[in-house]
Amino acid sequence: MKYVITVEGIEAAPQGSKTYVGKGRMIESCKRVKPFRDAVRVEAEKVVDEIIKEPVIIEIVFWFKRPQSHFDSKGKVLSSEPKYPTKMNIGDIDKLCRSTLDALTLSAILDDSQVVSLQARKYYCVKNYEPEPHTMITIQTIE
Repeated sequence: MKYVITVEGIEAAPQGSKTYVGKGRMIESCKRVKPFRDAVRVEAEKVVDEIIKEPVIIEIVFWFKRPQSHFDSKGKVLSSEPKYPTKMNIGDIDKLCRSTLDALTLSAILDDSQVVSLQARKYYCVKNYEPEPHTMITIQTIE
């Protein structure tokens, strides 16, 4: 079975770095993690009727909005700007996957240990073509 989950209007957030806040408490450094995970859960529950219990292959494509400074006055991407989102403020791809897989746990899959293959990519949105950030998640069960 194949499931396609699209999370629109929110940029993916990396999960993993923690900040110590005292008294033995640690919190996520990135404040965008919780809203992103919540959005993934909501969309996953719309697509997946019953929690998947078998092994799965997951493909995730993250789309990030380009900063306005990447464009010239005519709306074209400046040749000096990077083709792919590699800046630290976007996040490491493994940490983006971690937040996504944690959100899928108990909303689409029983546990992220079921993932036997994972492919992930990150791109910038193309102005006037894909102006909004989004994440596309494909889950393929293995019979």
